[in-house]
Amino acid sequence: MRRVEEIIELDGNIRLGLSIPLFIAAVLSLATGTLVGMLGIWGASAWGRPVPEWEKVGHAHTAWWSILIMVASLLMPYASLRPMVKRLITLGTFIGPTLWIGMLATYYEIGGPKILLFLGEETVQTYYELPILGASASILEVLGFASLLLVGLSASGINIPYLYHKPEPSRFDITSDVYVPRRIFLVPTLTISAGVFVGFAIAGLFKLTHTPIEPAALVQLHTHPAMMATSAMLILIAMSIFNVDSRIFRLAYNLMRISLPSILVGLLLFNMLALHSIVWVAPAGIYYILLLLSIPTIFMTGRRSSISGKGYWHGGKEVSSPISSLDPSTPQAITLASLTRLPLVICLSILAILVATGAYIALTYDTSPYTTVTYKQPEDSQYPGPYPSEYIGTAPVKGTPRGLENAHLSPGSWFHVAIAWLIILTIFGYRLFGDRIGLLNLIAFTIPMAPLFNTIGRYLAWLGIPNGIGALWFAGHPLKGFNIIVLFIIALTAMYAMARERR
Repeated sequence: MRRVEEIIELDGNIRLGLSIPLFIAAVLSLATGTLVGMLGIWGASAWGRPVPEWEKVGHAHTAWWSILIMVASLLMPYASLRPMVKRLITLGTFIGPTLWIGMLATYYEIGGPKILLFLGEETVQTYYELPILGASASILEVLGFASLLLVGLSASGINIPYLYHKPEPSRFDITSDVYVPRRIFLVPTLTISAGVFVGFAIAGLFKLTHTPIEPAALVQLHTHPAMMATSAMLILIAMSIFNVDSRIFRLAYNLMRISLPSILVGLLLFNMLALHSIVWVAPAGIYYILLLLSIPTIFMTGRRSSISGKGYWHGGKEVSSPISSLDPSTPQAITLASLTRLPLVICLSILAILVATGAYIALTYDTSPYTTVTYKQPEDSQYPGPYPSEYIGTAPVKGTPRGLENAHLSPGSWFHVAIAWLIILTIFGYRLFGDRIGLLNLIAFTIPMAPLFNTIGRYLAWLGIPNGIGALWFAGHPLKGFNIIVLFIIALTAMYAMARERR
Protein backbone atom coordinates (compact mmCIF):
# COMPACT_ATOMS: atom_id res chain seq x y z
CA MET A 1 0.00 0.00 0.00
CA ARG A 2 1.20 3.48 -0.80
CA ARG A 3 2.54 5.74 1.92
CA VAL A 4 1.94 9.41 2.68
CA GLU A 5 5.06 10.68 0.95
CA GLU A 6 4.01 8.94 -2.27
CA ILE A 7 0.87 11.04 -2.69
CA ILE A 8 2.28 14.42 -1.64
CA GLU A 9 4.83 16.35 -3.63
CA LEU A 10 7.91 17.61 -1.81
CA ASP A 11 6.91 21.24 -2.29
CA GLY A 12 3.66 20.41 -0.52
CA ASN A 13 5.51 19.32 2.61
CA ILE A 14 7.38 21.07 5.36
CA ARG A 15 10.53 19.57 6.74
CA LEU A 16 10.53 19.17 10.50
CA GLY A 17 13.27 20.43 12.74
CA LEU A 18 13.59 21.32 16.39
CA SER A 19 14.29 24.83 17.56
CA ILE A 20 16.02 24.20 20.89
CA PRO A 21 15.36 27.73 22.25
CA LEU A 22 11.69 27.48 21.37
CA PHE A 23 11.48 24.02 22.93
CA ILE A 24 13.05 25.38 26.12
CA ALA A 25 10.52 28.22 26.07
CA ALA A 26 7.71 25.67 25.79
CA VAL A 27 9.05 23.68 28.74
CA LEU A 28 9.40 26.87 30.82
CA SER A 29 5.83 27.86 29.98
CA LEU A 30 4.64 24.39 30.90
CA ALA A 31 6.63 24.41 34.15
CA THR A 32 5.14 27.78 35.09
CA GLY A 33 1.57 26.69 34.41
CA THR A 34 2.09 23.37 36.19
CA LEU A 35 3.61 25.03 39.25
CA VAL A 36 0.71 27.49 39.55
CA GLY A 37 -1.81 24.65 39.27
CA MET A 38 0.00 22.51 41.84
CA LEU A 39 0.21 25.41 44.30
CA GLY A 40 -3.51 25.95 43.84
CA ILE A 41 -4.67 22.42 44.66
CA TRP A 42 -2.03 21.77 47.34
CA GLY A 43 -2.96 25.06 49.01
CA ALA A 44 -6.62 24.11 48.95
CA SER A 45 -5.82 20.72 50.44
CA ALA A 46 -3.42 21.93 53.13
CA TRP A 47 -5.17 25.09 54.28
CA GLY A 48 -8.65 24.85 52.83
CA ARG A 49 -7.98 27.93 50.74
CA PRO A 50 -10.31 28.29 47.75
CA VAL A 51 -8.25 28.31 44.59
CA PRO A 52 -8.24 31.89 43.23
CA GLU A 53 -9.73 32.21 39.79
CA TRP A 54 -6.54 33.72 38.37
CA GLU A 55 -4.61 30.58 39.37
CA LYS A 56 -7.01 28.34 37.47
CA VAL A 57 -7.02 30.58 34.41
CA GLY A 58 -3.28 31.16 34.57
CA HIS A 59 -2.56 27.46 35.01
CA ALA A 60 -4.74 26.44 32.07
CA HIS A 61 -3.68 29.21 29.68
CA THR A 62 0.06 28.96 30.32
CA ALA A 63 0.06 25.18 30.06
CA TRP A 64 -1.96 25.20 26.81
CA TRP A 65 0.24 27.93 25.34
CA SER A 66 3.17 25.58 25.96
CA ILE A 67 1.64 22.92 23.70
CA LEU A 68 1.34 25.39 20.82
CA ILE A 69 4.90 26.62 21.43
CA MET A 70 6.06 23.00 21.35
CA VAL A 71 4.43 22.44 17.97
CA ALA A 72 5.95 25.72 16.76
CA SER A 73 9.39 24.48 17.85
CA LEU A 74 9.01 21.65 15.31
CA LEU A 75 8.03 24.05 12.52
CA MET A 76 10.27 27.03 13.21
CA PRO A 77 13.51 25.77 11.57
CA TYR A 78 11.85 25.54 8.14
CA ALA A 79 9.24 28.26 8.55
CA SER A 80 9.45 30.78 5.68
CA LEU A 81 10.09 33.76 7.95
CA ARG A 82 12.88 36.29 8.17
CA PRO A 83 15.59 35.44 10.70
CA MET A 84 14.82 38.59 12.69
CA VAL A 85 11.15 37.61 12.91
CA LYS A 86 12.15 34.16 14.16
CA ARG A 87 14.38 35.72 16.81
CA LEU A 88 11.56 37.99 17.97
CA ILE A 89 9.16 35.04 18.13
CA THR A 90 11.65 33.06 20.20
CA LEU A 91 12.27 35.98 22.55
CA GLY A 92 8.55 36.57 22.97
CA THR A 93 7.81 32.96 23.80
CA PHE A 94 10.64 32.92 26.34
CA ILE A 95 9.33 35.85 28.37
CA GLY A 96 5.67 36.00 27.35
CA PRO A 97 3.88 33.25 29.31
CA THR A 98 5.88 33.63 32.54
CA LEU A 99 5.67 37.42 32.48
CA TRP A 100 1.96 37.23 31.64
CA ILE A 101 1.12 34.99 34.57
CA GLY A 102 3.29 37.15 36.84
CA MET A 103 1.27 40.21 35.83
CA LEU A 104 -1.95 38.27 36.32
CA ALA A 105 -0.91 37.27 39.83
CA THR A 106 0.13 40.82 40.71
CA TYR A 107 -3.09 42.27 39.37
CA TYR A 108 -5.39 39.97 41.31
CA GLU A 109 -3.35 39.51 44.48
CA ILE A 110 -2.12 43.08 44.93
CA GLY A 111 -4.52 45.03 42.73
CA GLY A 112 -4.02 47.21 39.69
CA PRO A 113 -1.86 50.30 40.19
CA LYS A 114 -3.67 53.50 41.03
CA ILE A 115 -2.91 57.06 40.05
CA LEU A 116 -3.73 60.27 41.90
CA LEU A 117 -5.60 62.86 39.87
CA PHE A 118 -5.97 66.53 40.76
CA LEU A 119 -8.88 67.76 38.69
CA GLY A 120 -10.27 70.24 41.21
CA GLU A 121 -10.83 70.74 44.88
CA GLU A 122 -13.63 68.20 45.00
CA THR A 123 -11.44 65.51 43.45
CA VAL A 124 -8.19 66.19 45.31
CA GLN A 125 -6.83 63.02 46.88
CA THR A 126 -9.26 60.89 44.88
CA TYR A 127 -7.73 57.72 43.48
CA TYR A 128 -8.63 56.23 40.13
CA GLU A 129 -7.65 52.70 39.20
CA LEU A 130 -5.56 52.44 36.07
CA PRO A 131 -5.46 48.76 35.04
CA ILE A 132 -1.97 48.88 33.55
CA LEU A 133 -1.14 45.35 34.63
CA GLY A 134 -4.33 43.85 33.25
CA ALA A 135 -3.97 45.66 29.94
CA SER A 136 -0.27 44.76 29.70
CA ALA A 137 -1.02 41.10 30.38
CA SER A 138 -3.60 41.11 27.57
CA ILE A 139 -1.12 42.72 25.19
CA LEU A 140 1.41 40.00 26.02
CA GLU A 141 -1.10 37.30 25.15
CA VAL A 142 -2.04 39.05 21.91
CA LEU A 143 1.60 39.34 20.85
CA GLY A 144 2.30 35.76 21.87
CA PHE A 145 -0.60 34.45 19.86
CA ALA A 146 0.29 36.63 16.85
CA SER A 147 3.80 35.14 16.89
CA LEU A 148 2.53 31.57 16.92
CA LEU A 149 -0.01 32.46 14.23
CA LEU A 150 2.83 33.54 11.94
CA VAL A 151 4.52 30.17 12.42
CA GLY A 152 1.27 28.30 11.74
CA LEU A 153 0.49 30.24 8.58
CA SER A 154 4.04 29.82 7.31
CA ALA A 155 3.91 26.07 7.99
CA SER A 156 0.64 25.98 6.02
CA GLY A 157 2.49 27.29 2.97
CA ILE A 158 1.28 30.89 3.16
CA ASN A 159 4.05 33.31 2.27
CA ILE A 160 3.42 36.36 4.43
CA PRO A 161 4.30 39.63 2.63
CA TYR A 162 7.33 41.51 4.02
CA LEU A 163 8.03 38.64 6.42
CA TYR A 164 8.71 35.91 3.85
CA HIS A 165 12.19 34.49 3.64
CA LYS A 166 13.59 31.27 2.25
CA PRO A 167 13.66 28.70 5.07
CA GLU A 168 16.96 28.89 6.88
CA PRO A 169 17.61 26.93 10.10
CA SER A 170 19.40 28.87 12.81
CA ARG A 171 22.48 27.91 14.78
CA PHE A 172 20.43 26.31 17.54
CA ASP A 173 18.16 24.22 15.32
CA ILE A 174 18.31 20.47 14.85
CA THR A 175 17.03 19.34 11.48
CA SER A 176 15.74 15.96 10.35
CA ASP A 177 14.85 14.09 7.19
CA VAL A 178 11.18 13.89 8.21
CA TYR A 179 8.54 15.75 6.18
CA VAL A 180 4.86 16.31 6.94
CA PRO A 181 2.14 17.72 4.66
CA ARG A 182 1.63 21.46 4.93
CA ARG A 183 -2.11 21.12 4.48
CA ILE A 184 -2.61 19.60 7.95
CA PHE A 185 -1.79 22.96 9.58
CA LEU A 186 -4.12 25.46 7.87
CA VAL A 187 -7.55 24.45 9.21
CA PRO A 188 -6.26 23.89 12.78
CA THR A 189 -4.44 27.23 12.69
CA LEU A 190 -7.60 29.07 11.61
CA THR A 191 -9.77 27.18 14.12
CA ILE A 192 -7.39 27.92 16.98
CA SER A 193 -7.36 31.57 15.89
CA ALA A 194 -11.16 31.72 16.05
CA GLY A 195 -11.19 30.21 19.54
CA VAL A 196 -8.50 32.58 20.79
CA PHE A 197 -10.32 35.58 19.29
CA VAL A 198 -13.48 34.57 21.17
CA GLY A 199 -11.43 34.34 24.36
CA PHE A 200 -10.07 37.85 23.93
CA ALA A 201 -13.56 39.16 23.13
CA ILE A 202 -15.35 37.66 26.12
CA ALA A 203 -12.52 38.54 28.51
CA GLY A 204 -12.58 42.16 27.39
CA LEU A 205 -16.36 42.50 27.24
CA PHE A 206 -17.24 40.97 30.58
CA LYS A 207 -14.27 42.52 32.34
CA LEU A 208 -15.40 45.97 31.22
CA THR A 209 -19.03 45.38 32.19
CA HIS A 210 -18.15 43.60 35.47
CA THR A 211 -20.73 40.89 34.78
CA PRO A 212 -20.46 37.09 34.67
CA ILE A 213 -20.04 35.49 31.27
CA GLU A 214 -23.44 34.88 29.75
CA PRO A 215 -24.25 32.53 28.23
CA ALA A 216 -21.80 30.39 30.17
CA ALA A 217 -21.06 28.25 27.10
CA LEU A 218 -19.17 31.16 25.53
CA VAL A 219 -16.24 29.74 27.49
CA GLN A 220 -16.67 26.46 25.58
CA LEU A 221 -16.74 28.40 22.32
CA HIS A 222 -13.35 29.79 23.34
CA THR A 223 -11.74 26.59 24.57
CA HIS A 224 -13.15 23.55 22.77
CA PRO A 225 -12.48 24.44 19.10
CA ALA A 226 -8.90 25.41 19.96
CA MET A 227 -8.29 22.30 22.04
CA MET A 228 -9.73 19.87 19.48
CA ALA A 229 -7.88 21.65 16.66
CA THR A 230 -4.60 21.23 18.55
CA SER A 231 -5.45 17.60 19.21
CA ALA A 232 -6.28 16.90 15.55
CA MET A 233 -3.08 18.62 14.42
CA LEU A 234 -0.95 16.50 16.78
CA ILE A 235 -2.70 13.33 15.64
CA LEU A 236 -2.04 14.09 11.97
CA ILE A 237 1.61 14.92 12.68
CA ALA A 238 1.96 11.59 14.50
CA MET A 239 0.28 9.70 11.65
CA SER A 240 2.63 11.42 9.19
CA ILE A 241 5.86 10.61 11.00
CA PHE A 242 4.76 7.01 11.56
CA ASN A 243 4.09 6.85 7.82
CA VAL A 244 0.59 5.40 7.90
CA ASP A 245 -1.08 4.17 4.74
CA SER A 246 -1.94 6.98 2.34
CA ARG A 247 -5.65 6.12 2.14
CA ILE A 248 -6.01 6.11 5.92
CA PHE A 249 -4.12 9.38 6.17
CA ARG A 250 -6.36 10.96 3.52
CA LEU A 251 -9.43 9.84 5.47
CA ALA A 252 -7.98 11.24 8.69
CA TYR A 253 -7.22 14.56 7.02
CA ASN A 254 -10.77 14.83 5.66
CA LEU A 255 -12.24 14.03 9.07
CA MET A 256 -10.19 16.88 10.53
CA ARG A 257 -11.13 19.27 7.74
CA ILE A 258 -14.85 18.58 8.20
CA SER A 259 -15.03 18.35 11.98
CA LEU A 260 -13.16 21.46 13.13
CA PRO A 261 -15.19 24.10 11.25
CA SER A 262 -18.39 22.17 12.06
CA ILE A 263 -17.58 22.20 15.79
CA LEU A 264 -17.00 25.94 15.63
CA VAL A 265 -20.29 26.55 13.82
CA GLY A 266 -22.13 24.19 16.18
CA LEU A 267 -20.90 26.03 19.26
CA LEU A 268 -21.87 29.35 17.69
CA LEU A 269 -25.41 28.07 17.14
CA PHE A 270 -25.47 26.58 20.64
CA ASN A 271 -24.61 29.94 22.18
CA MET A 272 -26.55 32.27 19.91
CA LEU A 273 -29.76 30.27 19.42
CA ALA A 274 -29.72 28.24 22.66
CA LEU A 275 -30.11 24.99 20.73
CA HIS A 276 -29.53 21.61 22.34
CA SER A 277 -25.88 20.72 22.89
CA ILE A 278 -26.16 17.96 20.27
CA VAL A 279 -25.69 20.71 17.69
CA TRP A 280 -21.97 20.82 18.50
CA VAL A 281 -21.42 17.40 20.07
CA ALA A 282 -22.43 15.67 16.82
CA PRO A 283 -19.66 17.30 14.72
CA ALA A 284 -17.28 16.70 17.63
CA GLY A 285 -18.09 13.03 17.05
CA ILE A 286 -16.39 13.33 13.65
CA TYR A 287 -13.22 14.49 15.40
CA TYR A 288 -13.68 11.54 17.76
CA ILE A 289 -13.61 9.14 14.80
CA LEU A 290 -10.25 10.67 13.84
CA LEU A 291 -8.96 10.04 17.35
CA LEU A 292 -10.16 6.43 17.34
CA LEU A 293 -8.76 5.86 13.85
CA SER A 294 -5.29 6.98 14.91
CA ILE A 295 -4.95 4.37 17.68
CA PRO A 296 -4.83 1.11 15.65
CA THR A 297 -3.14 2.67 12.63
CA ILE A 298 -0.23 4.11 14.62
CA PHE A 299 0.03 0.91 16.66
CA MET A 300 0.19 -1.35 13.60
CA THR A 301 2.32 0.97 11.46
CA GLY A 302 4.73 1.71 14.30
CA ARG A 303 5.53 -1.99 14.64
CA ARG A 304 7.17 -1.98 11.22
CA SER A 305 8.30 1.64 11.08
CA SER A 306 11.95 2.37 10.37
CA ILE A 307 12.33 5.89 11.74
CA SER A 308 16.04 6.06 12.43
CA GLY A 309 16.10 9.00 14.80
CA LYS A 310 18.94 10.64 12.90
CA GLY A 311 19.47 14.24 13.75
CA TYR A 312 21.45 16.95 12.02
CA TRP A 313 22.83 20.23 13.21
CA HIS A 314 21.83 22.99 10.83
CA GLY A 315 24.09 23.23 7.83
CA GLY A 316 23.74 19.56 6.97
CA LYS A 317 26.44 18.09 9.20
CA GLU A 318 25.17 14.63 10.04
CA VAL A 319 25.63 13.26 13.52
CA SER A 320 25.54 9.50 13.67
CA SER A 321 22.92 7.99 15.91
CA PRO A 322 24.58 6.08 18.76
CA ILE A 323 21.85 3.45 18.48
CA SER A 324 21.27 2.96 14.79
CA SER A 325 24.96 2.28 14.24
CA LEU A 326 25.03 -0.62 16.72
CA ASP A 327 24.85 -4.28 15.82
CA PRO A 328 21.16 -5.03 15.21
CA SER A 329 21.45 -8.12 17.39
CA THR A 330 22.20 -6.10 20.54
CA PRO A 331 19.34 -5.24 22.93
CA GLN A 332 19.97 -1.51 22.44
CA ALA A 333 19.59 -1.69 18.68
CA ILE A 334 16.02 -0.43 18.60
CA THR A 335 14.33 2.23 16.57
CA LEU A 336 12.79 5.26 18.14
CA ALA A 337 9.48 4.33 16.57
CA SER A 338 9.37 1.07 18.52
CA LEU A 339 10.34 2.95 21.68
CA THR A 340 7.63 5.62 21.46
CA ARG A 341 4.86 3.72 19.65
CA LEU A 342 3.28 2.07 22.69
CA PRO A 343 3.45 5.17 24.94
CA LEU A 344 1.84 7.21 22.16
CA VAL A 345 -0.93 4.65 21.69
CA ILE A 346 -1.54 4.65 25.46
CA CYS A 347 -1.88 8.43 25.41
CA LEU A 348 -4.34 8.37 22.51
CA SER A 349 -6.37 5.54 24.04
CA ILE A 350 -6.90 7.19 27.42
CA LEU A 351 -7.50 10.52 25.71
CA ALA A 352 -10.38 8.81 23.87
CA ILE A 353 -11.92 7.90 27.24
CA LEU A 354 -11.55 11.47 28.53
CA VAL A 355 -13.04 12.98 25.37
CA ALA A 356 -16.00 10.59 25.68
CA THR A 357 -16.44 11.82 29.26
CA GLY A 358 -16.69 15.36 27.94
CA ALA A 359 -19.39 14.32 25.48
CA TYR A 360 -21.33 12.67 28.33
CA ILE A 361 -21.18 15.87 30.37
CA ALA A 362 -22.31 17.96 27.41
CA LEU A 363 -25.26 15.71 26.53
CA THR A 364 -26.36 15.07 30.12
CA TYR A 365 -25.80 18.33 31.98
CA ASP A 366 -24.66 21.16 29.70
CA THR A 367 -27.56 20.82 27.31
CA SER A 368 -28.29 24.57 27.52
CA PRO A 369 -25.70 27.31 27.01
CA TYR A 370 -26.97 28.98 30.19
CA THR A 371 -26.04 26.16 32.55
CA THR A 372 -22.62 25.07 33.69
CA VAL A 373 -21.06 22.27 35.70
CA THR A 374 -17.93 24.29 36.34
CA TYR A 375 -19.25 26.35 39.24
CA LYS A 376 -20.98 25.38 42.48
CA GLN A 377 -24.60 26.46 42.59
CA PRO A 378 -26.40 27.91 45.64
CA GLU A 379 -27.71 25.19 47.96
CA ASP A 380 -31.34 26.02 47.29
CA SER A 381 -31.05 25.75 43.51
CA GLN A 382 -31.02 22.79 41.19
CA TYR A 383 -27.64 21.47 40.09
CA PRO A 384 -26.51 22.25 37.49
CA GLY A 385 -28.15 25.63 37.44
CA PRO A 386 -27.74 29.00 35.77
CA TYR A 387 -24.43 30.74 35.77
CA PRO A 388 -24.06 32.35 39.22
CA SER A 389 -24.13 36.14 39.49
CA GLU A 390 -21.26 35.89 41.96
CA TYR A 391 -18.46 33.35 41.81
CA ILE A 392 -18.64 31.05 44.85
CA GLY A 393 -16.10 28.35 44.15
CA THR A 394 -15.78 24.94 42.53
CA ALA A 395 -17.51 21.80 43.66
CA PRO A 396 -15.32 18.68 43.51
CA VAL A 397 -17.91 16.70 45.50
CA LYS A 398 -18.90 13.05 45.12
CA GLY A 399 -21.80 12.64 42.73
CA THR A 400 -21.52 16.06 41.13
CA PRO A 401 -20.45 16.56 37.52
CA ARG A 402 -17.55 18.77 38.62
CA GLY A 403 -15.50 15.67 39.40
CA LEU A 404 -16.04 14.41 35.87
CA GLU A 405 -15.23 17.85 34.51
CA ASN A 406 -11.90 17.75 36.36
CA ALA A 407 -11.19 14.32 34.89
CA HIS A 408 -12.13 15.47 31.40
CA LEU A 409 -10.05 18.65 31.45
CA SER A 410 -6.88 18.17 33.50
CA PRO A 411 -5.47 14.81 32.35
CA GLY A 412 -6.97 15.42 28.92
CA SER A 413 -4.85 18.56 28.59
CA TRP A 414 -1.76 16.83 29.94
CA PHE A 415 -2.06 13.98 27.45
CA HIS A 416 -1.70 16.57 24.67
CA VAL A 417 1.61 17.61 26.23
CA ALA A 418 2.63 13.95 26.38
CA ILE A 419 1.76 13.39 22.71
CA ALA A 420 3.80 16.44 21.68
CA TRP A 421 6.78 15.24 23.71
CA LEU A 422 6.59 11.72 22.24
CA ILE A 423 6.47 13.13 18.71
CA ILE A 424 9.63 15.11 19.42
CA LEU A 425 11.35 12.09 20.97
CA THR A 426 10.40 9.93 17.98
CA ILE A 427 12.25 12.24 15.62
CA PHE A 428 15.02 13.73 17.78
CA GLY A 429 15.35 11.42 20.78
CA TYR A 430 18.77 10.02 19.91
CA ARG A 431 20.10 13.42 18.97
CA LEU A 432 18.95 14.96 22.25
CA PHE A 433 19.86 12.10 24.58
CA GLY A 434 22.99 10.80 22.87
CA ASP A 435 24.21 7.66 24.61
CA ARG A 436 21.89 8.11 27.60
CA ILE A 437 19.85 5.11 26.47
CA GLY A 438 18.48 4.23 29.88
CA LEU A 439 17.31 7.77 30.47
CA LEU A 440 15.68 7.91 27.04
CA ASN A 441 13.77 4.70 27.79
CA LEU A 442 12.78 6.02 31.21
CA ILE A 443 11.45 9.29 29.79
CA ALA A 444 9.49 7.50 27.05
CA PHE A 445 7.93 5.29 29.74
CA THR A 446 7.12 7.99 32.31
CA ILE A 447 5.69 10.55 29.86
CA PRO A 448 2.30 8.79 29.60
CA MET A 449 2.40 7.70 33.26
CA ALA A 450 2.01 11.23 34.65
CA PRO A 451 -1.36 11.96 32.98
CA LEU A 452 -2.39 8.33 33.58
CA PHE A 453 -2.07 8.76 37.35
CA ASN A 454 -3.81 12.11 36.96
CA THR A 455 -6.70 10.30 35.29
CA ILE A 456 -6.84 7.58 37.93
CA GLY A 457 -6.80 10.13 40.76
CA ARG A 458 -9.57 12.23 39.20
CA TYR A 459 -11.91 9.29 38.64
CA LEU A 460 -11.25 7.83 42.10
CA ALA A 461 -12.02 11.21 43.65
CA TRP A 462 -15.24 11.48 41.67
CA LEU A 463 -16.27 8.00 42.80
CA GLY A 464 -15.72 9.03 46.42
CA ILE A 465 -12.85 6.61 47.06
CA PRO A 466 -11.05 7.80 50.26
CA ASN A 467 -7.79 9.54 49.35
CA GLY A 468 -8.28 8.50 45.74
CA ILE A 469 -6.92 11.84 44.54
CA GLY A 470 -3.60 10.75 46.04
CA ALA A 471 -2.82 8.98 42.75
CA LEU A 472 -2.49 12.43 41.23
CA TRP A 473 -0.77 14.15 44.13
CA PHE A 474 1.79 11.49 45.03
CA ALA A 475 2.42 9.84 41.65
CA GLY A 476 1.19 12.12 38.86
CA HIS A 477 2.73 15.34 40.15
CA PRO A 478 6.22 13.88 40.87
CA LEU A 479 6.29 12.26 37.43
CA LYS A 480 5.26 15.54 35.79
CA GLY A 481 8.02 17.36 37.63
CA PHE A 482 10.55 14.69 36.71
CA ASN A 483 9.71 14.84 33.01
CA ILE A 484 9.79 18.64 32.90
CA ILE A 485 13.11 18.90 34.74
CA VAL A 486 14.85 16.17 32.70
CA LEU A 487 13.71 17.51 29.33
CA PHE A 488 14.69 21.03 30.35
CA ILE A 489 18.19 19.88 31.34
CA ILE A 490 18.58 17.77 28.18
CA ALA A 491 17.57 20.74 26.00
CA LEU A 492 20.02 23.04 27.79
CA THR A 493 22.76 20.42 27.36
CA ALA A 494 22.03 20.16 23.63
CA MET A 495 22.09 23.94 23.29
CA TYR A 496 25.42 24.11 25.11
CA ALA A 497 26.88 21.39 22.86
CA MET A 498 25.73 23.25 19.75
CA ALA A 499 27.28 26.48 21.01
CA ARG A 500 30.60 24.72 21.61
CA GLU A 501 30.60 23.31 18.07
CA ARG A 502 30.36 26.86 16.73
CA ARG A 503 33.59 27.92 18.46
